[in-house]
Amino acid sequence: MLVLLDTHDASKPENPYPPHCIVGSGEENLVPALQWLEHDKNAFLMHKDCINGFIGGLQADGSNLIVDWVQKNKVQVMVVVGICTDVCVLDFVVTVLSARNHGILSPLEEVVVYSKACATYDLPVEVAKGIDGALAHPQDAAHYLGLYMAKSRGAVVADSITFPEANSHL
Repeated sequence: MLVLLDTHDASKPENPYPPHCIVGSGEENLVPALQWLEHDKNAFLMHKDCINGFIGGLQADGSNLIVDWVQKNKVQVMVVVGICTDVCVLDFVVTVLSARNHGILSPLEEVVVYSKACATYDLPVEVAKGIDGALAHPQDAAHYLGLYMAKSRGAVVADSITFPEANSHL
């Protein structure tokens, strides 16, 4: 299981978004309900310093942590969940699909976005008007558009997920 944690450096802005998940703020940590993942031997926690987790996986030597993880674990189907359906989730999914299409993520075959485990934020017009440079962000519409765009780019969007039994072949 790959877990991407938004972990930003205050000196690296991500325009047009306001500072968020700054190192040391506590926002970069897993929510309490998911903190058990920090000790799960099957979970690979990766701190990403940008909106796009695939780009956040780039290393100084040119390698990529996402590519390495997919290949090491022979991932054929990737199920993606997360916050900001139309921003972080969409950017990651579209980049992973492009990398797969270019043969960079072998053996990855399918990317599934589990819609019930994705969400995005709400910024009403009235509030956005009071924030310099902010755009309104209607939560329901933005979530739907994020899912729509992921599907239009080749992802499978699912509202339920079933995993095969680990020993079903025995």
